[in-house]
Amino acid sequence: MAALQDRWVPESRVIYIGKANAGKTGRRGLHVRLSEYRRYGAGEPVAHTGGRRVWQLAGHANFLVGWREISDADAAPTESAMIAAFRDHHGRLPFANGRL
Repeated sequence: MAALQDRWVPESRVIYIGKANAGKTGRRGLHVRLSEYRRYGAGEPVAHTGGRRVWQLAGHANFLVGWREISDADAAPTESAMIAAFRDHHGRLPFANGRL
């Protein structure tokens, strides 16, 4: 519990930054990633464990998801830049980013 409390960024409404490459499936990449994310949170055995801390927060069923469409080539650098900007501003990663 203390480890989760130590990760909380009280002055931020952002708790996780991630990416979803469209790949060969087009926009379906985001749909698949969010579906896996939701299913993992519901306890199903899926290969997606990113943001696992989110599911430990009270009220997680009411959280909002925002996204920005960009090319697959820009996905990784954009994700890295967004995380770096968050870290520069808050001095640490978003609550649910980073390895356990």
